[in-house]
Amino acid sequence: MTLHIDTEQRRARLAWRHGLAGPVPPGKRPEDVAADLVALHATDPATVHLSVSARLHTPLVETLEDALYERRTLLRMLGMRRTMFVVPTGFAATVQAAATRAIAADQRKLLLRHLAEAGSGQDAAWLSDVEESTYEALRRRGTATAAQLAADEPRLRTLLVFPQGNQYVTSRLLFLLAADGRIVRGRPLGTWISSQYAWSCAADWLPEPMPDLDPAHARTELARAWLARFGPATAADLKWWTGWTMTHARARCAPWRRSR
Repeated sequence: MTLHIDTEQRRARLAWRHGLAGPVPPGKRPEDVAADLVALHATDPATVHLSVSARLHTPLVETLEDALYERRTLLRMLGMRRTMFVVPTGFAATVQAAATRAIAADQRKLLLRHLAEAGSGQDAAWLSDVEESTYEALRRRGTATAAQLAADEPRLRTLLVFPQGNQYVTSRLLFLLAADGRIVRGRPLGTWISSQYAWSCAADWLPEPMPDLDPAHARTELARAWLARFGPATAADLKWWTGWTMTHARARCAPWRRSR
């Protein structure tokens, strides 16, 4: 017999699982909030603070900043659907292998296509050389802004021309380095709601190196975590949240369907 869970029941389950209903455990931290939700949506910097504040007894900007920038138990990174998230640092390798690695590959191909369309002769070897030069510039500085890195590596100022407006290579290349897990966003420039960040090498920022996980295993672990906190759900729901193909989403859901 198939158990039917209606919309009201599902909403009640989600409110409890996501820390919006029921008692708040003493000593609950921002890391616990992030784990309750798998990852905190972070495209807008203020969203992370609001998500955490809604689920803690004493929400303070300083508490979240301590986890992000001092203890570094939370990490801001590109993840599902090519979106910015804040995730528990210990779970970052799973997100990296399950979602971000494929995003990096797709975006590298796209940037190479745009460079070719610009007609200036830049190719994969050129892009790789600029990436390494930029990474070394960041490593020497320790932390740096995009403008500082462009001053160190002038090729970052290569212009891409689009009908909707021109764009320097700078942001695209830093995106690739971040999606490859080589650099990370540190403390914002200005206030906690700023969307401009100083960059650091991941090897310097993270408490320990991020393990290189098998993508298929990582997708299974990510699906398991998401279904435990957001389920019941369909393969289409999982596909939307992760940004995977339907083939990958169905493959991750298959073990649960067979076990029922």
